[in-house]
Amino acid sequence: MNGEVTEGIKKENLEKLVNKVLDNFEENEKKINDLNVFPVPDGDTGTNMLLTLKSVKKELSRLNDFSLKNVLEKASFGALMGSRGNSGVILSQILKGFFDEIIKCNRFDLDVIKKALEASRDLAYGSVQDPTEGTMLTAIKDICEFVGNMGGNNGKVKMIDFLDEVISETEKSVERTTFLLPVLKKADVVDAGAQGILDILIGVKKAMNGIGSLDKQLEMNTVEPGKTAALSGNKSNRNNNSRDKKAKEGVSEESEGYVSHDEKENLKNVRLTYEIKYTYCTELMVKGRRINVERLRERIESFGDSAVVVGNENLVKIHVHTNHPHRILGRASREGSLHDIKINNMKDQREELVEGEEPSEGRIDSSRALMAVSSGEGLEKIFKSVGADIVVSGGQSMNPSTYEMVKAISDLDASEIIILPNNKNIILTANQAKKVVRKKDVYVVQTKSIPAGIAAILSYNPDAGIEENMDNMEQSAKKTEDGEVTCAVRDANLMVGEIKKGEYIGLSKGKVRVVSDNVVDATVDLVRDIADSKKEVITFYMGKDAKKEDIDKIKKGIKKHFPKIDMEIHKGGQLLYHYIFSIE
Repeated sequence: MNGEVTEGIKKENLEKLVNKVLDNFEENEKKINDLNVFPVPDGDTGTNMLLTLKSVKKELSRLNDFSLKNVLEKASFGALMGSRGNSGVILSQILKGFFDEIIKCNRFDLDVIKKALEASRDLAYGSVQDPTEGTMLTAIKDICEFVGNMGGNNGKVKMIDFLDEVISETEKSVERTTFLLPVLKKADVVDAGAQGILDILIGVKKAMNGIGSLDKQLEMNTVEPGKTAALSGNKSNRNNNSRDKKAKEGVSEESEGYVSHDEKENLKNVRLTYEIKYTYCTELMVKGRRINVERLRERIESFGDSAVVVGNENLVKIHVHTNHPHRILGRASREGSLHDIKINNMKDQREELVEGEEPSEGRIDSSRALMAVSSGEGLEKIFKSVGADIVVSGGQSMNPSTYEMVKAISDLDASEIIILPNNKNIILTANQAKKVVRKKDVYVVQTKSIPAGIAAILSYNPDAGIEENMDNMEQSAKKTEDGEVTCAVRDANLMVGEIKKGEYIGLSKGKVRVVSDNVVDATVDLVRDIADSKKEVITFYMGKDAKKEDIDKIKKGIKKHFPKIDMEIHKGGQLLYHYIFSIE
């Protein structure tokens, strides 16, 4: 076929390909999760990668145009917006780099595959602040190097034969991860993310075996570098400059005070009478061809505020607050067909909220807003009480997606947004959301725990500039001394010793410090391990499964060793973690 793809990918073949990759990955999800060295119930690698792949499937299910260019753009967009956790974000960048390069080069041969893998590698490494070898980053780097050393033979090679070679090299790369990270070597396991990459490739191979016509269609010409073969379905290089620009950008019980009846009524009246500038929260999706996203975004933004317009020339998601939803629909309909239309009256919503809980839309007409991530009703109230304008549900084992974070940012009536992820596995997603959002300046404080997030907010000064605030909040987060107590979800052999599934473990700064067969001893021992005689206050956040009789025993145990220390107890309501605490 001389490297050409004369038709778009057939719908039935695409569905078989995607379903086979997903089915294979689902079969291996638990295996990948079990490879996580730490016995902590965090956002498991396999689950986060699977949810990212499912988002790709969801986006592809909306397709009407099955040209290769459109399929790849939609798959990249789905991965970007559905990515969760570190592994999901890195996977989305690997897919984005690969797909964008194929679209940009407008051809499909070994030389392009090499460039696409280089783009995958660069985007993946660029998405991580401190890249660590012995992870899924190493796997994509090794694949890139292996394919880069392949020479042309001026003949043809079927995709399935090419995949066989790549899979063989990836298996070797996965095995090598055991010896690149000491913690993996001690546990005698391979890296979970690298294994996930391998299972995706195996899924693609299985799909190729079952779809002979697809393998033939993707037959490659292994031409020497510099020689090219045309790729039909991409008849021009329209909007390549815009895509190049976008590719570079990358698309973890105390009284609240008495409020009198009159004060409550006054607050209620203020909220009811405060003018909402734009009444209708309008959301929809546009399917079309050759959509000029930048021009559409500019027009949508002129109709209201809190606008989010993201996508590509075939699919665009729109969110905006406006007084004229019909204008939004009218303008959008000029670009293509409209889908998933939602129009909500925010004044009605506010009146309902006034009768119940505090509104979570953020400060009205504020130039800056604070956004925190946490799980548990108690923690949400605590974050709002110390100054958070909106709290996104998420944390250990519940990583929010990029789209969920982008949506929350758009709901805030502020031009500057400060995000506190409060979990090391959510920081990458927050940074990805930062890249997607337009017309707002987004800043991410590197908070890796709930106490660090609370400390950061407490150091926030609304009268200070953004740079001063970011510096103060980062410093406060770094100085926080905190601990977490949970149950081990798997057997492990760490520096602290052997850990059995179901035992209680105490963690601080991401390291397991204590192990015990009961939650009281684990908590007291962890406090003893962290605290010294100079500490004055311990603040506990009780999880949903924490028991009052246990906290009483914990208090007595701590007082034996630190008789002068004060203890504050709050109902956090978080799942999985019995206790989270900070020491000052």
